[in-house]
Amino acid sequence: EDIAVASLHPAGDPRFHPGIAAVRAPVTWIPELHEPAALWDALGVAHRELPGLPAVLPELLALPAPDAAQVLHVARWAGRHGVTHLHAHFAALATTVARLASQITGVPYSFTAHAKDIFHGGVDQRDLRAKLADAHHVVTVSDHNVAWLREQFGAAAARVHRVYNGLDVAAIPFAEPRLRSGRIAFVGRLVEKKGLADLLDAIALLRERGRPVPLDVVGAGVLEETLRTQARVLELQDQVTFHGPLPADAVAEMVRAASVF
Repeated sequence: EDIAVASLHPAGDPRFHPGIAAVRAPVTWIPELHEPAALWDALGVAHRELPGLPAVLPELLALPAPDAAQVLHVARWAGRHGVTHLHAHFAALATTVARLASQITGVPYSFTAHAKDIFHGGVDQRDLRAKLADAHHVVTVSDHNVAWLREQFGAAAARVHRVYNGLDVAAIPFAEPRLRSGRIAFVGRLVEKKGLADLLDAIALLRERGRPVPLDVVGAGVLEETLRTQARVLELQDQVTFHGPLPADAVAEMVRAASVF
């Protein structure tokens, strides 16, 4: 079926990932309005075009004004493009917008619940329950997520389905690790929960045991300078390379070459 994409935020990543080239869907940038006059105009236009608006007005007015304006724009966009189903990725703002746009237009919605958007302490549990209950269906990425959502939200989570994140394994064919480069590859955000500090300690321990192993680090994050300092203190400058963020094809090439990921 035909797919159209509505983006709530402009892309700020200057890197182009080859997989994006395979997406043929048209992209519409949903404006972020902050000026009172622009917000008032958006509400006036929506009131004329969207007869379902009054029913959701109390919830709409509870949102920050720019978020509410995006709900109105997505609802109008869906109507103008003949959209028959809305899907949002992550249960946070994207699903807030999709849910209210769905209630305004009558177009069903679904969403993908991933991790931080459902487990973080700042998640509004009543809001998440409403999103689960109102959705046509919900996708999440692991059996653990399915079980947790059903345990926490009962019947509201009855339409949650597990769909793993896809991976093109043909792009990373198996090869005997001992015949590869002998390098270790780390790919991820440089934040505490990823455990890179422990990996650096392990690299230093291996060197002490006479097994120096080179490590490639791909990614960025708030702990980058701290981790670079740790590598210097451990005198791992000759073994650890911080590459920063890389395009997907470069990441795949690094993983293909590594003996350990």
